Amino acid sequence: MHKTTWFLVCKQNVQLNLVMYRHMAGHSKWQNVKHIKAEKNRQKNLLSCKYVYLIGLAVRDGGPDPKLNTKLANIMDQAKKNNIPSSTIENALKRGGNKKNKYGSAEILSPGGCIIIIEYETDNISTIRHEIKTVCKKHGANVLSGEGRWRAVYEQKGIIKAIQLKNGEQIDAEKALDDAIEAGAEEVNVKDDEAKPYLEFLCAPEDLNPVKKEIEQLYDVEEGYLGYLPIVTVELDEETSTIVDNLLEDLGNISDVVRIYENVK
Repeated sequence: MHKTTWFLVCKQNVQLNLVMYRHMAGHSKWQNVKHIKAEKNRQKNLLSCKYVYLIGLAVRDGGPDPKLNTKLANIMDQAKKNNIPSSTIENALKRGGNKKNKYGSAEILSPGGCIIIIEYETDNISTIRHEIKTVCKKHGANVLSGEGRWRAVYEQKGIIKAIQLKNGEQIDAEKALDDAIEAGAEEVNVKDDEAKPYLEFLCAPEDLNPVKKEIEQLYDVEEGYLGYLPIVTVELDEETSTIVDNLLEDLGNISDVVRIYENVK
């Protein structure tokens, strides 16, 4: 059983999540090793999706040539430092320059009752839907018909990720809380991504653009987007957890997938 402890500081109804510990209770050493390995694989896939998305944005903003597009060059450099495969980077460059691409999403019910949301960007909707269904069938999951099932287990939020202050100084948690209040954000989380701390500002979906604009005055903003946060989570046994981890890994390996959300506890 996993136990998660949060240390919270609240100020004028804006919440700051300072740090999170996760420790195992009632697990053997082998079970813990398996869990850590699965979690690392999951984070690796999410990181890959993140850079695919960021590269696509940079290409659309400034073109596909990193020699002429500084933002793109920086993102590609970060991706390489985080061991994102060259083939993934190249595919992201090609897709980013394709003006025929369309955005879409799918909701998936996994074994154990986990609801997964995946977002994709593609020039061939029918192909990616077929790929998603094939992966789901392999792992005993189902693509849900219709849209909006996520509303029962997720809430949509504006999410802004900032890596440091404009002047190059590192993140200061107390200052971040004050800045969140001033910008109109609801919450700010201090997180760590591949040993690099960053701030995650959360706001109402309709406030994303104005809050992002305010945050950009003070921080180097990496991305701002509408995302999903689970409000209902499911706890899986060891066998089912392995199945879901493998499902998430295979979904993350679909080249046109840019984001994955899951509500596993």
